[in-house]
Amino acid sequence: MQDELTEKTRKGPEVSRELFGGVLDFDAAGHYPGLELLNFVFCGEGQDPLPAGDAVKIKRRSHDFGRRLVWDGAFKSDPRRHEVLLDDTSAEETLRELLRCLQLDIPNGTKEPKWSRAHFFPYTPSLIHWDSRERSGKIRLERLYLRGGGALAFKVLRSDADLDRLRRIREGFAGLYSATVDSPLEILAAFINGQSKNDVEPVTDDIEKATRANLDEFEDVYRDGILNILEQHAATSVAKIRAVMGWTGLWLVLMQNRRARFSLGMELSPIVCDCGAASPQLRRVSQRCLQEVLSNIVEAVVQFEPEMAQAQKNKIRSFFWATAAANGFLNAWRGRKHFTFSVDALEMIVLATIPAGSEMPFERFVTEVLYDRLGIAVGRGAAEASGLVNSIDASIFEENEAQLALQMIAAGLVTQYSDATRMVSPRTTA
Repeated sequence: MQDELTEKTRKGPEVSRELFGGVLDFDAAGHYPGLELLNFVFCGEGQDPLPAGDAVKIKRRSHDFGRRLVWDGAFKSDPRRHEVLLDDTSAEETLRELLRCLQLDIPNGTKEPKWSRAHFFPYTPSLIHWDSRERSGKIRLERLYLRGGGALAFKVLRSDADLDRLRRIREGFAGLYSATVDSPLEILAAFINGQSKNDVEPVTDDIEKATRANLDEFEDVYRDGILNILEQHAATSVAKIRAVMGWTGLWLVLMQNRRARFSLGMELSPIVCDCGAASPQLRRVSQRCLQEVLSNIVEAVVQFEPEMAQAQKNKIRSFFWATAAANGFLNAWRGRKHFTFSVDALEMIVLATIPAGSEMPFERFVTEVLYDRLGIAVGRGAAEASGLVNSIDASIFEENEAQLALQMIAAGLVTQYSDATRMVSPRTTA
């Protein structure tokens, strides 16, 4: 009887696909969905960054040569080391330190990572790479941290029914790396990639194939954001790449919260963000808001699959807080957590929501973008519209909004023309 029950119990990835459209699984770092997305976009079988069809094929790269050179002490015995590198200790050390500087940040890292956990930030197209690990002395390309969030984002983009927007996003991705294709770093990255374990032929990604898109209108928020980022012609390619990765992570957690509430038959409720108003009451509300979001996710999973193991429920739940923390939407990775905005998160949101060459009054940004579009409550307008003023004094939200303005002014995202005129626009340099 127990064996029969186990066979009928749906696993975490299956439940996550049914609830959220794709596999949302704790990846131990929180920011890998964006890297996974770029793998699908730039390592595909053909030239189209967003191909049509039921399934897509990609050529996965391990970049194990460079990653092991930096983060694997046993690499000294690898025969490729002597075949590729000159017998010059100082040159090898210089290359190692250069590659170390390209590491994608690990927010919760407290010690030197294993090479399979360390990834390169995709500054140039040849630095984009997949997960890999060593098994029985062989390098294998397989999922470790790229677990499906980026596949869902990719499916949402390539399934866009707005053909004009789809065309423009394709063009945006095609030009994203135009300034770096002939750079010394790209030439070096391409050479190092050539020494690594890569797919000989493109392979079908079963996770992306099973992922579902066009489930609700909130997907258009993601698509519009990606389009805005890619068309920010005054921004550097690195700023846009960071924004694409950050926007992907932020949208995934906001979507996860919305679809969990929807599956429970609950109305949408705003996420309360503490922007440094120095109010203990607001801080507690934001902390409780996070706990409610996490509880709703677990409750939605349990409602869909009552017999799911606790460990699998925790993975789906932890995707939310880890991804939010890694992308600057929570105050910390460890300890007591509440919703807030880092400077990087604010810049990413501005790039994703304010079209290139335009600006928006700060008050409208707080209400129309953060609250109406994203469901994040910061200022008095959001508090009144959502009923939060029934339990929290409106002046606290006014101060919270003022603190956000100060942060954005300091970051160069808000220009104050007068006491009554503050305009939000993307920074022209990054």
